[in-house]
Amino acid sequence: MMRAIAAMLVVLFHVHQAFAIRFTTPFFAAESYLFAFGAVGVHIFFVISGFIMVYTNPPGKAFAAKTFFRRRLLRIYPIYWLCAALYLAVHVLIGQAYALGLREAAGALLLLPGNASSIIGPAWTLAFEMYFYLCFGLAMLAGSGRGLTILIGFFTISVAAGAVVQIDHPAWTLVTSSLLLEFIAGAAIGWLLVSGKLPRRGGLTITVLAIILFGAGIAAGYERAPSVVMWGVPSVMLILGLAMHEAARAPSALVRKLGHFGDSSYALYLIHILLVTLAIELARQIPWLAEQPPALIAIPFALAALLVAEFLHHRVEKRMLGWLTPRRKSPLPLVQTGHP
Repeated sequence: MMRAIAAMLVVLFHVHQAFAIRFTTPFFAAESYLFAFGAVGVHIFFVISGFIMVYTNPPGKAFAAKTFFRRRLLRIYPIYWLCAALYLAVHVLIGQAYALGLREAAGALLLLPGNASSIIGPAWTLAFEMYFYLCFGLAMLAGSGRGLTILIGFFTISVAAGAVVQIDHPAWTLVTSSLLLEFIAGAAIGWLLVSGKLPRRGGLTITVLAIILFGAGIAAGYERAPSVVMWGVPSVMLILGLAMHEAARAPSALVRKLGHFGDSSYALYLIHILLVTLAIELARQIPWLAEQPPALIAIPFALAALLVAEFLHHRVEKRMLGWLTPRRKSPLPLVQTGHP
């Protein structure tokens, strides 16, 4: 469920920002500031990603590196390439063609640091995802327990190195980013859960504290502290609290039903900026739409985008996965991603 909520937060932020900049002034001065809180969804995604990696590769389970990397590549790239092609085509049709060189386009399609966002803006986070998957897969070759220790140590040293050595290069920025700490925090929560060491009490309290910290961050100002502190810490606490709560009791039918939307969160993350672009073009043709307050546009837009993502996930993404695994009697199980 948290994947769906995090994705919706990001969508609300982006569509509100797009309409507030181009069209009608928001209802009140702080409206854009409050909607910008949606950027926290990225931090939640990173924590969830680390959690899922360990949860789906628990201690005691033989780690098949080839299978792991194949599943991750199939989960990330095919639907990403399809969406990237849609972005390129639509931008040509509306007279806003991308000015991409061959090197930049290749970097975007491969999700390389510095170029990942050249076609789909939010795809910069996917460069982090791919790096994390690479490091996780290599670390797990040493065994689940030892591998997780190696991963935590490596990322911690990398972040420390980045704080000491400043190099102006996208790859260095990525491999030393403090955002990597959110991945390993999520991985640690996952390990506590699958190893049976996660406390069963106090989950609700930690969840409430996380929400309070989010509120404190809004009140204090988004730039008062590094994002990994301002949003990373409460994001870790939120996932920890929810994991503890669900470990103590089975999730309700409502939570399970809402969790269904988490499966399409990756498709939502990929497609929503294109939908924002189309909505802006539509508003330019329909003055009444452009005159509406951004908040009134953002909420129904997010719901509509979710429906599009559901269609994309079930009718396209899952079928693509089936086509790409023809030797199996049934499609390769859809591996979860912390990304939307």
